[in-house]
Amino acid sequence: MNNQSTNKFGESSPFFRFQVFLGDKDKAGSVTRSKNIGVAYLSEGQNIYSLRLWMFSWERYFLLPHRNDPTKFLIMTREANKRADAKNKYHWNIVGNGELYSARGVVELNFDLLEKTVYMNIFPEASAHAVNLPEPEAIESAA
Repeated sequence: MNNQSTNKFGESSPFFRFQVFLGDKDKAGSVTRSKNIGVAYLSEGQNIYSLRLWMFSWERYFLLPHRNDPTKFLIMTREANKRADAKNKYHWNIVGNGELYSARGVVELNFDLLEKTVYMNIFPEASAHAVNLPEPEAIESAA
């Protein structure tokens, strides 16, 4: 895959893009995509997804796997810590959770303030470059 982003050391690293969409579950549990609503990026070698929803294009969300259960995720935002003597560079805020359904090929995302269920495809797109979408910014460090 030739999709590249630049990490904090200025080096180029491959990244993968995943569709984020609204969908409907049938009685058997399979999900039918109804509308694309965003995109998620994952840099090679990382485990934190950077998530953008088009209706909140100014905000970046992060999808972090749960420490003890690989099928569970936390949806988080971050804000810069303004204290000069701060130990951590960011304040992290939990804004939802997710659950992996590998048989369905999706991660089901539940945001605390959204009533609709959002899905992320677990299979990356063949090409991550699109005319109107920005490339991801590298994630420097997690909490």
